[in-house]
Amino acid sequence: MSILRISCLPDGFYAPDRVGNITVTGSYSRRSRKGKMEYISPSSKLLAPIVKSKSALAHYVHAVLEAEGGNLPKEASAQAPISIFVHGFQFDPTTQVFDKPHHPEGDNPHGRLYHWKRFPEQTEIRAHSTSWPLGFGYVENDQGKHGICVGFGWYSSPDFLGSLFNYGKNFYARAYDLAEEAALHLIAAIEVLATQLPSHPINLICHSLGSRVVIRAIAKMAKDPSIDDPDPSQSDLREPEPEYRPRRPDLVQRLNKIVLLAGAEKVMEAQLMMGRLNSFTGSSVGPYFYNFVSRENDVLDKLGENFSPDAPGSKQVIGHNGLEMIDPRWIDIQLDDPDTADYFAHHGKVFDPRTNTEVPMRLNGDRKGVFAIADHWIHYTWRHNMVLYRQIIREE
Repeated sequence: MSILRISCLPDGFYAPDRVGNITVTGSYSRRSRKGKMEYISPSSKLLAPIVKSKSALAHYVHAVLEAEGGNLPKEASAQAPISIFVHGFQFDPTTQVFDKPHHPEGDNPHGRLYHWKRFPEQTEIRAHSTSWPLGFGYVENDQGKHGICVGFGWYSSPDFLGSLFNYGKNFYARAYDLAEEAALHLIAAIEVLATQLPSHPINLICHSLGSRVVIRAIAKMAKDPSIDDPDPSQSDLREPEPEYRPRRPDLVQRLNKIVLLAGAEKVMEAQLMMGRLNSFTGSSVGPYFYNFVSRENDVLDKLGENFSPDAPGSKQVIGHNGLEMIDPRWIDIQLDDPDTADYFAHHGKVFDPRTNTEVPMRLNGDRKGVFAIADHWIHYTWRHNMVLYRQIIREE
């Protein structure tokens, strides 16, 4: 399969089986390619290498790429991209992967999102179970001919009482903190991929609270601790401002396109990240952001803006408000805006296999009726939306 599966729990990385079940919880076995791998501590300075070349994670990634990526082009190609998928809230990689992605108890992201199955669109909309690999143009058994995707599963489903009694927070605020921890592991995964695929840029695709994982990861890589966290005893206003030196410019410059769907990260955090990206001289190379928003999104209304940790000016989220500033690297695209829909209906085309013809692209960010709450997931369950994302990633 043209997918690399990685699961990230609060105690570190795990290598799951081919469909995404964690079947071995002991130490990683190089023979079976399963088990517990490295843990990235919050105290890590993120200096290269985060994980050593002979680490379990490096071995696992190399082994999977060798087994599943035999047809991956040696040089970078938009038609064979490398993309990391990062899901949102209420997923648990320790739970069972069911045969049907829309199984009501299926909370494993590898089973609900990172699978290779197609069902009627309405079934997928109701269950939020659309295949991300298929939607972004990956092919299950082509040995990487059309690229390799990485299913990054992270634990985002803390229980209500445990969050309250153990951390003094509601369960969404606790998941918000877990996203910060997952960001460190995402950086490590990016580092290993960048090392083993030196000619290929890396795309990041995320939904909802997954946007916090992605944005915090990039912000951490682009951070200059000496400037962003200065030592007051060492500062001298008479001295010229020093050159901005991000911690991991090598990784930032390997990032290509960042697709954000119904992002639950705070606007101020996204602005902080963009400020860091624009502060160093290597910023001419690096990621471009495609932020898909909708004004009607009950989940962001109720959770993203009301239950995440508060800070001054932090209530607004990017999935509602966009970046709220102009930046040449960032574009906000409102899916439930009539003018946006009209533009893509006239300029976008989607192949319809039922008629074997191209039809106008019909974007949708506003689910009407009893399933209106599905606005939050319609970003990826609506087929024409996914076609647009695929065209962006693959430059079609």
